[in-house]
Amino acid sequence: MKIWKQLPYGWKVVSAFVFFFSTTLCFAYFKGRDTNPGVPIEILATTPTEANSWKGHPKVVYFWATWCTICKAYAPLLEANLKFLPKSTIFLSVLEAEDSEETKDIMTKLTPDAKHPIYAADYRMLKEWRISAYPTTVFLNEEGQVVFSDTGILSPIGFWLRSFLLRFF
Repeated sequence: MKIWKQLPYGWKVVSAFVFFFSTTLCFAYFKGRDTNPGVPIEILATTPTEANSWKGHPKVVYFWATWCTICKAYAPLLEANLKFLPKSTIFLSVLEAEDSEETKDIMTKLTPDAKHPIYAADYRMLKEWRISAYPTTVFLNEEGQVVFSDTGILSPIGFWLRSFLLRFF
């Protein structure tokens, strides 16, 4: 405790920052280890060719819902976070398949050449992937195994760190 009091304020801030990110990373890792879906993410693909193109690549899967106000507020930050993704990492946006006008409107406005296509997941799929709250971001390694799973808003640093660490798992 004596050492802590003697540390300059800047070092205390850096230590708190490192502790916070290490803790959240550990929580995300252990939550990810607890997620072992029986349904592969490739089931969302619209064609077999698309599903095959996903194999062998790390993936970031973002689960959200139209009624989720946090998801709507997070959208600009998520768009900024996607700039940190390595080129080989695939981003999948997965929308809860609910029977609402907003969902139907979103799905009909999609074009095949959209920058980030949106896929719809039914209740069974969401249950398999242990999605209990929105938004949930799941990071998969090249073999399709869940490495990190986070619920809520991810900071750009946290998003980049998880994306970077995928190559080591």
